[in-house]
Amino acid sequence: MSSRPAARRLNRRAFLAGGVAAAGAAGAGAVVLANRSSSGSGQPAATPPTRTPRPASPTPAPASTATPLPRGGIIRLAAPARFNFDTFDAQLTGEPSVIEVLGRTHSRLLQWADLHAPTLGPDLVARWEQPDTQTLILHLDPAVRWSPAPGFPGRSVTSDDVVLHLLRALEIAKSGTAPLAQRYQDYATFDRVHSPAAGVVSIAFSSPDPFILETLAGEFALVQAPEAVAALEATPSGLDPARVVGSGPFRFDGTRDGSLVFLPAPGGHRPPVAFDELHVGEPFDLVARFADDDLDEVITRDRREAEAIRAAGLAEEYPRFEREVVMSSLDAGAPPWNIPTITSALSGALNRFRLANELFGGRAVPAGPVPPVHPAFALTEGVLALYPGYARDRAEDARAARQRWEAAAGPSLGTITIDFPSVFDPLYSASSVVTGILNEVLGDQFRPAVETYTTISRRVLDGYYGNGRAAFWFGWGPPLPSPDPRRAFIERYEGLPGLPSGLSFGTARTLDSSLRDRTGVHDLQQVVVEAGFGGVIPWVQQTSELFRRKGVAGPTPSPFWTHHLDAARYVQP
Repeated sequence: MSSRPAARRLNRRAFLAGGVAAAGAAGAGAVVLANRSSSGSGQPAATPPTRTPRPASPTPAPASTATPLPRGGIIRLAAPARFNFDTFDAQLTGEPSVIEVLGRTHSRLLQWADLHAPTLGPDLVARWEQPDTQTLILHLDPAVRWSPAPGFPGRSVTSDDVVLHLLRALEIAKSGTAPLAQRYQDYATFDRVHSPAAGVVSIAFSSPDPFILETLAGEFALVQAPEAVAALEATPSGLDPARVVGSGPFRFDGTRDGSLVFLPAPGGHRPPVAFDELHVGEPFDLVARFADDDLDEVITRDRREAEAIRAAGLAEEYPRFEREVVMSSLDAGAPPWNIPTITSALSGALNRFRLANELFGGRAVPAGPVPPVHPAFALTEGVLALYPGYARDRAEDARAARQRWEAAAGPSLGTITIDFPSVFDPLYSASSVVTGILNEVLGDQFRPAVETYTTISRRVLDGYYGNGRAAFWFGWGPPLPSPDPRRAFIERYEGLPGLPSGLSFGTARTLDSSLRDRTGVHDLQQVVVEAGFGGVIPWVQQTSELFRRKGVAGPTPSPFWTHHLDAARYVQP
């Protein structure tokens, strides 16, 4: 079996906008960002469901080794954002909320075994080989099984199942109708998919793709049983929990008291889960629920919540980054933003340390072209301090920015409009803070406008910010697509008109040698910063905390997807 999809590379403007869904719907990035922004306490919340009393602490199983693993109990988590489900079809959804379900019930061909290194590891595939740059051979783990569900007794996962799954992905990619969060453009080089033998899948590519393994471990790259796909297609809403059939560590047991309930899946290729149930609820009333023993793990985005939980002394605290970068974009290939001195002046005026303090109360850190959530690849604070907008001496940054602005005739631009997303303002008073700083440093010519993310996404796609307009936007960018930052770095900065013409990135399909190691990525970032970012300006990345009740073990916190790692959790007695 084979399929030859037309090449469809991600448009940079679509990447920056977060994507615009079909038929006038909100941008995919806008949906994600709006959901995240309303997840903290202090925001209007629906009436919370009645709480179920927590059972007594579990008794550990009899010791069979020197280090027995405690067994039993219920673990209760607060999701990062409010729930918003569209379909349980993993290949058609664009909602992170759906991954809260399917990320635990389904498997990927490969998984991120370590999201911090970052390192890929096996999942449905036990091993793989690349005999040449345009061929990938996948060998399935013989133990993988689909979990049983109503009307579906369960069975082994076959190589034919995987071939059908990938061919369906290629057909959806050709249709061009799926949410951009699915990143179907990453399948553009797939040329032929077939199974040459039982348990073996062969993929041939039209050209080399250095990120193909990353594609198979993507956030939405969850493999579905053909029977489940047929059942979901026959369900009008696509949201029947009985149709959630996967091969992951859990099976979905519906909802209870407003929380998603997961039970350990029987058999399969993973070690057995050590606890009885996993409950995942929406993030409301976090402090009270944590104090009442109704939650074991929460993410706090409000310093008052963090201080209250910290003071109680009940939890271990883990700092974490958010998954989006606060950024701006403008067209550096046309007036008025085609003068690098202009964008450097903007960058210097909005000093990142001042922004972090005045906009987010210190709960943010300066971001370079590769954000700080990727510490191995990001530029250090010491290196960034050499460039406008990153100095600890904010007054000196401001003086230098004003000199650049006037030297580049910035005052002659007249009124400059800054669009702020409505989910970003008035939540953080961004319009008054950002325009206030710019008017103070560069002169009284900046005016705010509050727009929906849908409008801003459309304007990014249409090239509105520039091309004769003195306007740009300020807000959250799209969610970072991978624990490895290189593909996103290429998609943001390759070929921008404001960057040196000789700057070599390669492409997302043929990785330039300078991007194959961290030193090369560091060097390219400095070129980007020195050129005024080519009009794609990162500001800061927000931080938050994850609190985990003492005695509850869990994966190392990450803003990326860790649902498959929940299987390794356990509760100390």
